[in-house]
Amino acid sequence: MKLLDLKGKGIVGLASVLVAFASPYAMASSAADADGTPTLLTELQLTSSTLGATGWVFGSQDGGSLVDSQTTSPTSSAASIFAMNASYPAPGGGQVFAWADYSVAALNTEDLYIEFWAKMPLAKEGCKFFKIFGQGQPGSRADMTFGTDYTGADYGAMREVMFGDGSTLANDGENVIMLDGSGPSWIGRSYGIASVQTPQNAFFASANWGTSWHHFRIHVKFNSGTSSSNETNNGEIYFEIDGKPYVDATGLYDRNPANAPIDHIEFFGWAQKDPSPFQVWIDDVRVSTGGFMDTPLPSPPGDVSVK
Repeated sequence: MKLLDLKGKGIVGLASVLVAFASPYAMASSAADADGTPTLLTELQLTSSTLGATGWVFGSQDGGSLVDSQTTSPTSSAASIFAMNASYPAPGGGQVFAWADYSVAALNTEDLYIEFWAKMPLAKEGCKFFKIFGQGQPGSRADMTFGTDYTGADYGAMREVMFGDGSTLANDGENVIMLDGSGPSWIGRSYGIASVQTPQNAFFASANWGTSWHHFRIHVKFNSGTSSSNETNNGEIYFEIDGKPYVDATGLYDRNPANAPIDHIEFFGWAQKDPSPFQVWIDDVRVSTGGFMDTPLPSPPGDVSVK
């Protein structure tokens, strides 16, 4: 594995994603837009079987495993690449089985852009998949979760973005934005003042995974303020899969003032109730501030010519 620092390289400006659709939410400017000058913090691109990189923490437990494994390149069936491979057992009562964490605590930022490639080629099951943690969040709770379904509604599907609206300190999944546009009031105290677009008005179903790689973009901006008396509903959430925006939300309360700034991000994580063992693969993770690093999409995993 090597850690690529792309600072100083040319950056193509991010084009706004504006999609016309029918939705129960109001329209607003896109949360995909750059908030400043895009600056790369890390690019995690695997080139060997060694798992380790500056700023990252990797681990597994309780029958799970996290390794660098070779897999077929999405650009050529004859080529192979290295990627993170988290293997989950059938969990029973549930546990954190694998993790890949990247800390941004030293930056004291409340605004991150994340893009990566992922696949779930075998059984389609549920895990936390991707989480954002605030510095003041107690215990193992996250401020925001982009998970795959482990409830049985559709194992492995991506159905919602879970977050806390800051009503209490321990905010995790108390509020949700459903990818199909249902339940608009479930965003908590942001309801009626936020603009939440769900352009696809559909879940990313378990069947959508297939066996191939998919590209993800996520922008998370915590709402500003240091106390309940001066906080502002200017939080943002953007969630895109394969170039299609599923959530584009602005004007949110999305964290408690005591939980800012962002502490770290986490891939993989907790799984619960899944009936079958499964695997989640992740590669070419890019974390930046100010905006996404590339438009159009970066090349699939294995194309190390993109710098």
